[in-house]
Amino acid sequence: MAVAPFSDSSLARLYNGFWSQSGLRMAGFSDQALQLPPGAVTYHDIFEAKYVTEYLEQYVDSHIYQSTSLRARISFGFSVIGMQKHDGVWHVESRGGQSIRARKIVVATGHTSRPMMPTLPGKGEFSGPIIHQRDFGKASNEIFDSTSISNVTVLGGGKSAADMVYNAVKAGKKVAWIIRQDGEGPAAFSAAAGKGPYKNGPEIAATRMMSTLSPSCFSEPSWLSSLVHGTARGRRILAQIWLGADEACRKTADFEKRKDARSGFAGLQSSTAIFWCTGPIGMIQHEDFWDTIAKNVSVFRHNILHLRERCIVLDDESEVPADALFCGTGWNPEYPFLSKGQTVDLGLPHANEDDPPDVARKWESLLKAADDEVIARFPQLADPPPFYKRRQNSTATRLYNCVAPLSDDSILFLGNVYLSNAFRTAEAQAIWATAYFDGNVVLPTREKSERDIAYMAAFSKRRYPSHGATGNYFHMDLVGYSDRLLQDVGLVSHRRQWWWQDFFYPCLASDFSHIKDEYLAKFGQHY
Repeated sequence: MAVAPFSDSSLARLYNGFWSQSGLRMAGFSDQALQLPPGAVTYHDIFEAKYVTEYLEQYVDSHIYQSTSLRARISFGFSVIGMQKHDGVWHVESRGGQSIRARKIVVATGHTSRPMMPTLPGKGEFSGPIIHQRDFGKASNEIFDSTSISNVTVLGGGKSAADMVYNAVKAGKKVAWIIRQDGEGPAAFSAAAGKGPYKNGPEIAATRMMSTLSPSCFSEPSWLSSLVHGTARGRRILAQIWLGADEACRKTADFEKRKDARSGFAGLQSSTAIFWCTGPIGMIQHEDFWDTIAKNVSVFRHNILHLRERCIVLDDESEVPADALFCGTGWNPEYPFLSKGQTVDLGLPHANEDDPPDVARKWESLLKAADDEVIARFPQLADPPPFYKRRQNSTATRLYNCVAPLSDDSILFLGNVYLSNAFRTAEAQAIWATAYFDGNVVLPTREKSERDIAYMAAFSKRRYPSHGATGNYFHMDLVGYSDRLLQDVGLVSHRRQWWWQDFFYPCLASDFSHIKDEYLAKFGQHY
């Protein structure tokens, strides 16, 4: 049985102009293709996100096992407030007093459930609505239809903020975009178009060719990766390739020369180094996006000092008229239904001071040795560009493969990793989890597992300096991570027959279409 806190949360998040971040060929699961209705608008094979919701609705109805559909196995409205394990059985309690018992648990609550709202002095004085990106879909239509709301302000520099800005302009509102000065800054937005056989940018990124051009803790060393990352000449060439990607983003926006741009438009020029993911990264899905923003949006690169009834006062004392404030300020990746003791014991990120001294010393030693190993293999990671330093008073994740606690083999955490394609990640993790619970994947010894976890955490911190201290941020590692999980299980049918196809073709949803049959043939017909 699966439990879900809300029955309509995905529908409530939809809004006009909300598009997928991957193309059609990379979307959906391998056993049921995601198909668009006739006449659906696409942009370089990118499509509206509402079709993902429709696909998932169809998926849970069409998959029936032992006469029971997936939908019938989901308990909606079950808001978990606590989990306790007694005599080998998990007791899951809901806010409504319901209880579920299970010997094995998969936690798949993801990273986008708990909004991160900024501290806004004077919030009580502000007379308009203050809406987080989570609730934009539900609230935006009413706000945009309201004649009493003329001035809309959006706070944040990432893709969600950009979507809200674009939609507010299209709704005919006067729009201000505030990106605080002491944060990561505005996102680097790439064009959606692909090249040659690749329909869009995400397909290019999801090739083993591009994976070779990015250091990865999941891929085994090869002669090519050693040449690219292990030689000074290879690293110089690599640096130029990635600097070209940064320049391409700036060229698409044309910050300096775009005709009729407002004076603050150049403030959207990103300092994000794409190779390092030092700031937000997104993709433009509207041909008129930059023109729309340049000609209609007032951009402010300031911190908010405080709110007043109908305006926002910035730290330079300027005032921004505002009847509504949308916050594209991200998420809190927490597990509120787990106690502090459970969080520590299961190896989830927790306050450093919650570690006993001997445990803290052990992990400090493991991470130091792992960091030395990372730098020895990838010397360029020792010298990152300037980046936003987040306040970090918590440990990195200590889950094996970012999935399995070392202390308890009856619980797994799926979706506890940041990668560029949720469908491929979910399917690869589900296959690994199935094999793990079946006993067909066995973790290495405790000592070896801890070294592996420390290496992944040290790599994440070095490779992605702005985000990687959590030990589970691997934005550029989709190919290597999914390959690693399937390699653990001993499955190979997702790889292409000829080396050149395997190297240059993008990783598509259909790659996993024979995995189930391969698994059953390898381990027996248990189902």
